[in-house]
Amino acid sequence: MESVLFREATFDTGKVVLNYAEGAAAEPALVFLHGGAGRWQLYSAMLTDLAKCWHVYAPDLRGHGTSGWVPWGYTVREYVEDIGAFLRAISGPTVLMGHSLGGIIAVATANAYPDLVRALIVGDAPLDGATWGQSLRNGRGQLAAWRALSGGTYPVEAIERLLLDAPEGSATIRAIYGEGSPIIRELAERLYLHDPDMLGMLIEDYDNVAAGYDMETVLPAIHCPVLLLQADPSAGSELSDDEVQLALPLLADVTHQRFSGIDHNSMHAPDGLPMKAVKAFLSQLSP
Repeated sequence: MESVLFREATFDTGKVVLNYAEGAAAEPALVFLHGGAGRWQLYSAMLTDLAKCWHVYAPDLRGHGTSGWVPWGYTVREYVEDIGAFLRAISGPTVLMGHSLGGIIAVATANAYPDLVRALIVGDAPLDGATWGQSLRNGRGQLAAWRALSGGTYPVEAIERLLLDAPEGSATIRAIYGEGSPIIRELAERLYLHDPDMLGMLIEDYDNVAAGYDMETVLPAIHCPVLLLQADPSAGSELSDDEVQLALPLLADVTHQRFSGIDHNSMHAPDGLPMKAVKAFLSQLSP
């Protein structure tokens, strides 16, 4: 369902058709990239808030939401090509903001297309392929369960039932959210639309997916202002303290904020501390 303040349109990159949401016309541009197994609507409350002052664009990544699927075509390099084409043709130079997988793609895009990224906001995303890979290995059971339920093989109602016993950290989704949770329903809807190949590549072809995503190569080439947002490691952050300490000296213009008590999936709450930090950062950027 479209948000009241957003319209949806499509953009053909030449390799895949991306669905995207766009806020009311206003300058300057801000492009938001959602996390893995997500879609733009998952962040609609935050995007609606940002759209009061920014011309917000929010594409569904390839294989996600209602964007096109590409058989075994989900490397960081391919995502970056999509977003680079989107920035050049649709948004123009922009503030680029991403959460989780979207943050990884945002970092790699800022490296690949510095002329198109005015500033970078990274929401609790791994900054190096090695640490990202370890996180994925730790969550392999969840990835496998989601892959088996994705791709439209089952109706949404069946996915919702089957998700109850899927792993979520050291527990199950049932134990954490309870039956009938709207969170489970929303996840079921996302998995129904999701290309299983995207999750399959993370499990079976990770080295190819992450090739070139090396902080010592990628980060020093990023010279725009960067806001690095870190969830609480004790609450399941995807960005460790050790990784942050290695990354900070590699970035030319970086602000880092760590949020105690906030988990990875709460970084985009519109009234939360991370979003207050985002707004403060955006207010300091020149028009």
